[in-house]
Amino acid sequence: MEITERIKIELKKLGNNIQKIRKEQNITTEQLSELSGIKKELLEKIENGTAYNVKINKHIFKIAEALNITLYQIFDYNNK
Repeated sequence: MEITERIKIELKKLGNNIQKIRKEQNITTEQLSELSGIKKELLEKIENGTAYNVKINKHIFKIAEALNITLYQIFDYNNK
C-alpha cells in the first residue's frame, strides 16, 4: 500500500496527540512501553508519525488502555 501525503499528515497528527496526552500524564515512553506492552522504539515511531509499515490499530487500543483514555480522545486531535 502506498502511503499518501494525506495518510502521513494524519499519522503525524495522531502521534502528536498521543505524545501530548502521555506528557500531560507525566508518563515517559519507557513507562508507556511497560504499561502497553509495545516496544519503546515502536511507540516513538507512532508518536513521530513514522510508523508507516505497521498495522497500528491493535497498538492504538493498547495505548488507549495504558493511558486510561478513550479512542475518541486519541483521535480528537482536530479540535485542539
